[in-house]
Amino acid sequence: MTITLTQVSKRAAPVAGAVALTFAVVSAVILAMGANPLEAYRALWTGAFGSPFTIGQVITITSVLLLTGIAAAIPFSAGLWNVGGEGQLFAGAIGAVCAALTLGPGPFTLVSSLLAGAAAGAAWALVPGLLRAWLGASEMIVSLLMNFVAVFAAGLVIRHIFPDTSGQATRLIERESRLPVIWTAGGVNLGIVVAGVLAVICAIVMTRTRLGFGIRAVGLGETAAELAGFERRSTTLSTFAIAGISAGLAGALLVLGAGGQLSEGVSSNYGFVGIVVALVAGLRVAWIPLSALLFAALTVGSNGLQIGAGLPFSLGIVVIGVLVLTLLATRVITLRK
Repeated sequence: MTITLTQVSKRAAPVAGAVALTFAVVSAVILAMGANPLEAYRALWTGAFGSPFTIGQVITITSVLLLTGIAAAIPFSAGLWNVGGEGQLFAGAIGAVCAALTLGPGPFTLVSSLLAGAAAGAAWALVPGLLRAWLGASEMIVSLLMNFVAVFAAGLVIRHIFPDTSGQATRLIERESRLPVIWTAGGVNLGIVVAGVLAVICAIVMTRTRLGFGIRAVGLGETAAELAGFERRSTTLSTFAIAGISAGLAGALLVLGAGGQLSEGVSSNYGFVGIVVALVAGLRVAWIPLSALLFAALTVGSNGLQIGAGLPFSLGIVVIGVLVLTLLATRVITLRK
């Protein structure tokens, strides 16, 4: 779990080069649009770190991307493609909001809702895990399709089980049943602590336990797993369960935070962005917080582009896309099945 200066330089140098190349490409795009790149980057920075509110937004989204990044990184380390983080996030959000609204205000409602979110995410992730382990089905296809089912299930909960007066979201969770705010100026709640604790636990599991060694061994191939004494089926199920817990907690944090309700737009594709977060971090849990912070800052900072530089919000998505492409082109991240 310890990160040395040598490891930092080996990882940071190529990433910095890819970031520089990204800024060069995006600057050319901005110039072609008739705008000043320096003003655009200033607006991007101000949009992310210009006020306590925006800093709080960056921290809050970082906590979610940290969890969805873990949900992708751990299966990828085992050679398993979990592209269902978005669905597992929605499952966790459904579990958390149903638990909170069913139990009502109480001393144990918050903890029960977090656990319900984690359990729902794990159950959702185990579907592709079981089909992969016992039937040899493609976990990539199954987990991808499960995303759409989860969004449909969220719609049923919103419109038919716990609808509010508008029918566009569930009823509000009582304030005392939501995550406590730990930084009032930025609106940051206890979710960042929950995400940080889980990240530490997962980092320890991956680097200091037999299960983590087994996950990495399975990722090296079936022969390596057998030589190390690990059974692929059980490791596959354990891997997907951990991923589902992490993504499910991300969904729980979203509905138990300031919003306090579930809507179909509760996630801005955080499950899919988590895949990129994991790849940029080199599938190492210890690096995921920094990667999550980078993408959270780009996501929030994009809001300032239109006001500060007269550029469309979508330019922030372009920055993320170009960054991913340059990271792939420079082989900072690689895609292997």
